[in-house]
Amino acid sequence: MSYTRMNYIEYASEDIADELEKAYTVNGPKNFPDALCLVFLRTGPTTASLTSVYPSKESYDRATEQRKKSMKDHEGKIVSVRAEEGIASTFVIKQE
Repeated sequence: MSYTRMNYIEYASEDIADELEKAYTVNGPKNFPDALCLVFLRTGPTTASLTSVYPSKESYDRATEQRKKSMKDHEGKIVSVRAEEGIASTFVIKQE
C-alpha cells in the first residue's frame, strides 16, 4: 500500500510563498526521488497544500529526513505547518 503525507503550510508573506513554490517545483523531484507523486497546490496568497505519495512506509521514512532538513532551511519563512500521514487506500494516476 502507498503511504502519503499531506502538509498544510502558511508562509510569512506572498513573496516568500512565490519563492518557495518555485524552489519546490525545481527541487522537490530531486529531494524526494522515491515519491510516486508530488503535488504542490497553492490554496491562497500565503498558503499551500503539499501532498507526497510513497510506495511504502520505509520510503516515506527515508524522505522524512530530507523533509526535516528542508523545513530547517526555510526557518523564518514558514509561519505554520500541519502535517498528516497515513496509508492511501486509493491512489490512481491517469496519464492523458
